[in-house]
Amino acid sequence: MIDIRTKAGVTLTEIMLAFLILVIAAFSTAGVISYGHRGTVADFRQVESIQIIVDRMNRLMNMPYASLDSFLTAAGSDEFTFSDPIEGIVLGDEVQIEKNTYRILATLKRQRIVFESLMELDFPNPAYDPASPSTWIFRDRPRESFPGGSNPFKIIKITVTAKPVGGMTDEREFALVSFVADMER
Repeated sequence: MIDIRTKAGVTLTEIMLAFLILVIAAFSTAGVISYGHRGTVADFRQVESIQIIVDRMNRLMNMPYASLDSFLTAAGSDEFTFSDPIEGIVLGDEVQIEKNTYRILATLKRQRIVFESLMELDFPNPAYDPASPSTWIFRDRPRESFPGGSNPFKIIKITVTAKPVGGMTDEREFALVSFVADMER
């Protein structure tokens, strides 16, 4: 008689158990790779969002103050958010750029510039020495608006935002802010 316990080899149960461990490991690895891929796609879309707002801001900053002001006049407000293209600058709630979709908006606002606590040197001051700050005497100045006069709105604040939409994950919105001054009047 042959003793089965001394026979060398692998049983079907051992093969099935090893295969089950291999399948579980493969699925786990695939999940990690998929998670990493989603993160990479989200990162790419966020970088592309930043590139989009820089492009839109550059285009808006290249426009003269009078043109930007006329958009606000046409909108009938001192602040307006544009979601439709203006002057060939593509904006909207669903802007398709290659295979990705973004929400790109531009807000224009007439901005009052106010100097709250402006101080000026008090003259005459016989001890005044421009090289020695300890000799400087200041007095309060009344609150002023830039540039003063009847129209304090000589600055337009531009805010451009972009956010990926329809992605696999919640993605953040990016915003860029700058100002255009009326230097022609």
